[in-house]
Amino acid sequence: MICFSKLNLNVNIQSLQKELNDLLTNNTWMPHYSTADYVGNWHVLPLRTPGGKADNPFADLFSQDDFEDTILLNKLSETTRFLAELECEKLSVRLLNLHKGSVIKAHRDLELSFEHGEARLHVPIFTNPQVEFYVDKDRILMNEGDCWYINANIKHQVANRGTRDRIHLVIDCKVNDWLAKQITIGTKKTVFIKKDPETAQQVIKSLRKANTSTTNDLADEMEKELYTNQLTAKLLNFISEIGLEYQLEKIIEETFLPGLKLSGGTLIIDTEKLLYPGDILHEAGHLACMPAEIRMEMSDSLPNDDLNNGGEMMAIAWSYAACVNLDIDPRIVFHDNGYKGGGQNLVDNFKNGNFFGVPLLQWNGMTYPPGQENNLSFPQMIHWTCKQNMYINHTAEE
Repeated sequence: MICFSKLNLNVNIQSLQKELNDLLTNNTWMPHYSTADYVGNWHVLPLRTPGGKADNPFADLFSQDDFEDTILLNKLSETTRFLAELECEKLSVRLLNLHKGSVIKAHRDLELSFEHGEARLHVPIFTNPQVEFYVDKDRILMNEGDCWYINANIKHQVANRGTRDRIHLVIDCKVNDWLAKQITIGTKKTVFIKKDPETAQQVIKSLRKANTSTTNDLADEMEKELYTNQLTAKLLNFISEIGLEYQLEKIIEETFLPGLKLSGGTLIIDTEKLLYPGDILHEAGHLACMPAEIRMEMSDSLPNDDLNNGGEMMAIAWSYAACVNLDIDPRIVFHDNGYKGGGQNLVDNFKNGNFFGVPLLQWNGMTYPPGQENNLSFPQMIHWTCKQNMYINHTAEE
């Protein structure tokens, strides 16, 4: 989801200011119709409306499709020229004047967004540094002559704390390939919806409906991100259910596996740096295959000794069994960029019954020995975490 984007358009702001300056006193501005949404004075001068009616301040995007220029816009040659350079269908066009000392309260314009096929552009004509324009929690510094896309479906608010009025040319457009490209290549903030899969699916559906190459590419990207987030959540739920601990937090230092590290028996995950969600299972396998008293001491980096070399083999077998249990493709764990390029070979060996590392899991009492317990065997597991300290027992026997 694109929250806002500064478009790379050339705006002849001096010409627009000169042309529009006369409108400040010589025309009838109307109070904005959403009186509950602002405090102070917020006025509208319509330039393109349903039917071209100059006395209609409404930006009715969903119930009207017969937008026409008003008589006033036909007299504004520089504004008309600028609008013609926007290679997309224009709907409502208005000048909005937020008077000094006035505040527009936090509000949403439902479904008015790039992802829903309709985009709102703001071109500041007259402004000042004390204007505070927020989209969600981000303050956007809009300078005279900029052109910004604003996702109006997100809560946004404005306060003019300066000593001059703030006047924007506000243009509502239908998204086509040209506009989609301008918005997506601009300096923008993009947020993928991680905590609300249903909303993400709705946004993806809207992008598909727009059906441009750019919106389809963004939908593909969002679907990939959504899949990754859902897969990550599934893996984290699993390791939590079997009694392993994890924390989501920033990782500053470089780690062997991007976005992952062990700390005092806890798996630390930085979702922004995590490249391969399947790596979560492999690292969880290191923790799972050790008894609790050893697990609590495990932190990066693990020493190169017999204990951890054996743990590596068990983690490989354990994570394959976890994939089978979770009904996910083992190649998610054994991907091409891990295991020194041998991930596919490991998967093939497991599928062919060549169980690398499994004898150690059996020795640890975590999976069934072949032919026992009604012929149950790997990759079925007795325990997902090690319940006995065979390392101490084995040492005592020696």
